[in-house]
Amino acid sequence: MCARYTLTAEEKEILKTHPHQLQAEWTPNYNLAITQMGLVITADEPDIIQQMSFGIVPHFAESLKLTRDTWNIKSETALESNLWRPLLVNHKTCIVIADGFYEWKDLGKGDKQPYRFTVKDRKMFCFAGLWSQWVDPETKEKFRTYGILTTEANAIVAEIHTKPRMPVILNKQEEEIWLSKTLSVASKMTVLDTFPAELMKRTKVGKRVNAVSTLKKPNNDSDLLLPLNTDDDV
Repeated sequence: MCARYTLTAEEKEILKTHPHQLQAEWTPNYNLAITQMGLVITADEPDIIQQMSFGIVPHFAESLKLTRDTWNIKSETALESNLWRPLLVNHKTCIVIADGFYEWKDLGKGDKQPYRFTVKDRKMFCFAGLWSQWVDPETKEKFRTYGILTTEANAIVAEIHTKPRMPVILNKQEEEIWLSKTLSVASKMTVLDTFPAELMKRTKVGKRVNAVSTLKKPNNDSDLLLPLNTDDDV
């Protein structure tokens, strides 16, 4: 699963790894949650880094309100879904730029301990994603949203997460494959595998990250990443 992640890099760092046109100013996000704006690159416009809202609003939806879990997409059954299959067949694929994601260990009685997962050999990486465009029936304004593909969790994530799932993390070659509009869907689906546990790092962080940041109650700063330095960090 992946309902919360981070992109703490500055614009210049992002453009070093993905030297494309950045459509709008980016502010580092230490607690990126559903309905917030993230950075994505689509197969349709591979030279542009776009901001889209996290959580897919289907094109046929009556409003922008999310009525079900559309931020995570189970890769193993995506082609069987009436919602996801059209996006896959029409190459509405994207990569989602990130530098970490959070998962929680259930401690019982509603208490949860957050952990941040990162990749060892590079600060930034990309999730495999799908995106969709919703058009306001009255104003005709276009609104783009995205979701993240998930797969079976590796050992480092499964030890923490009660549901053995994790986001699909792509290497650089797989990013190109996922953004291809010429490869078959079947070929593109082969990159949706589990990222190796030995290439990841797990860090226990403070429970303050449990709260989603809002305008009324902001909770989005670098202190959220401070490690607690415990034995179950890997």
